[in-house]
Amino acid sequence: MKRFHKAMSMLRYSFIAMLSAFVLCGQSTAAPSPSPSVVEKPQAPETASYTLSELVTLALRHTPLLESLGARAEEKRLSARQAGSWPSPSVDVEAGRKSEAGTSGRRYGASVSQPLPLLGKPGLRGERLNLDVESWQTRQSASERSVALTVVQLAYEYAVNRRKAEYAQERQKRFQLIESYMAGRVFASPQRRTESRIVRNRLKILSAEALQSHAAFKATLEKMRVYLPLGPGSYPVIEVPWLSGNRGLDQKEWLAKALDRNPDLRIQQLEMKGAQVDRTIAAREGWPDPSFIASYEQARTVDTEKNVGMGIGLALPPWNLNRSAVRSAEKKITAEERLLAFQRQEISAEISRTLAEYEASRQVVLTYPKNQMAEQETQLREAEGGFRRGQVDLLTFLELDSSAAEAFSSTVESQDNLVSKIADIWRLSGEENLPAQITSF
Repeated sequence: MKRFHKAMSMLRYSFIAMLSAFVLCGQSTAAPSPSPSVVEKPQAPETASYTLSELVTLALRHTPLLESLGARAEEKRLSARQAGSWPSPSVDVEAGRKSEAGTSGRRYGASVSQPLPLLGKPGLRGERLNLDVESWQTRQSASERSVALTVVQLAYEYAVNRRKAEYAQERQKRFQLIESYMAGRVFASPQRRTESRIVRNRLKILSAEALQSHAAFKATLEKMRVYLPLGPGSYPVIEVPWLSGNRGLDQKEWLAKALDRNPDLRIQQLEMKGAQVDRTIAAREGWPDPSFIASYEQARTVDTEKNVGMGIGLALPPWNLNRSAVRSAEKKITAEERLLAFQRQEISAEISRTLAEYEASRQVVLTYPKNQMAEQETQLREAEGGFRRGQVDLLTFLELDSSAAEAFSSTVESQDNLVSKIADIWRLSGEENLPAQITSF
């Protein structure tokens, strides 16, 4: 009797192994393994294919924000030109009658007054507005870099989310095959019933992950439409280089670049210079400019009387010589200087923090090299073969699939995270043309 039960038990496990092998044979032909590349395959009819440089060029041509900032700079430039010009002369003309000894006659006269800005106030006002011009030009350049860096980040985010959505769909198909095999079958063994429940639960989780991944992919595409003229319903192919993580960055070098070329610091330096010019203007406002005056008057009564005169007009200075305005401008200088010092401290701390985060992201990329996904594909194929031969049970294969999915997610997300840190460093340091240098990372 014991021999009979033992023979039946061996027959039952052999039967289960054969069924499991049948499932994975169908699975291996229906669910292709992921390709170890960041260059994405199309998910819908494609409309265009872009490189990073092409995307950035397209975004810079089609972002109205940059045109707005350019118009602001031109507005300030024209205002500075007008403010630096001399004031126009004033002309007074009068006419009437003059009576003298019972005789009346016509009387008329004219005078011209030309202010003489000998204290240089128009030039100072023009200089002040020229600082605003430079400030808006700095904003425009910083916005151009920001748009370019944002597009680079979105390109990697788009590629990563698209690949994650495809990978989730591939895993979902694999588990749908297993679930279709288990549906309607009753497993007397608690082990087999547990496996069936695990597969069903895993399929529900994968369905939710696929929906979330697809939503994230479409959301990234919509964010790109802010900067790029992409047609509705289009899914462009975006070629993004794979980052190897081999380039380390020297903290002293990039700290010096940030303190020298950071656009926010440059704008604050211009604000401080503007406050100094405002102080000079306030001091000179306490002294009025002279005016050149020329007049001509003619009246006819008994005799014709003519009067011609020229002179200099000078208004009296205000009693306090504009002292309060001068002290106000001095306080503004102090405020701008302190703010500049604080911003320098802030930029120093931020670039140091970002470089530390960059180094951590770079080490993660080194941990997940490009060829790792190909190795995982090989490991999954080996596990499939072992499962078909009854050498690997279902739960072990499920565990391998789960760990492979986690490794895949970490691999592609490490690319996105590293690009994000590179973009942050580029923003802080005012560096130019990231697409041309991205392959060095």
